[in-house]
Amino acid sequence: MNQENNIISMDGSRKGTRRPARRFVRSLEYEMIASLTLQNFQLEEGVDFDGLLSIPLKTRIPGLVEEYGNKRMHRMVTLILKEFCHSIKLPKSKKLTETKTSVCACDLMLAAYEDQLGLEDLIVFFERAKLGKYGPFKKMLTHYSIMEKLEQYRQERYKAFLLIRERQEAERKSEGPQERISPEPTAIKHLFELPQAKVIPMKKIS
Repeated sequence: MNQENNIISMDGSRKGTRRPARRFVRSLEYEMIASLTLQNFQLEEGVDFDGLLSIPLKTRIPGLVEEYGNKRMHRMVTLILKEFCHSIKLPKSKKLTETKTSVCACDLMLAAYEDQLGLEDLIVFFERAKLGKYGPFKKMLTHYSIMEKLEQYRQERYKAFLLIRERQEAERKSEGPQERISPEPTAIKHLFELPQAKVIPMKKIS
């Protein structure tokens, strides 16, 4: 009897045999988050950029990094990326390796800092990319192809931002000139003489 081949290691495999590949299991938590995100920020005609751009800065990726740290956010972005990679119908050999997935997640975080992206942005982008909204992944899923398609999403988002800002400026102009405290240019010392001016004694502040 070959004693060596019958030794079973702690991971359950026999010594000298190849360890079976770990099977990817979809995250129920991600599916729930993705479903809720799409309900809130995806419209029949496209993306609700008004809603995405109204998300407070502190709850977008850069703000979450400040609160929870780089490692935890990197794990979260990696999870989102892995879910996407798993959904693309290509052989495993044509997809990102673990190392390349980690590096790509770092680049996604850098892009988030450049455009103040939220996790919601990444989820909406990847869910739409699954449907081929930014073009198909023909022969291979690469780091470059993912970032290239993300750039399309970022351009759409930036154009929406400009339109929102133009709309806000038009609304302000339609309200007409605002009433001034003083009708004419006035020296600062004279502003304290106006009845609306309120002077706070510095002694009370200190």
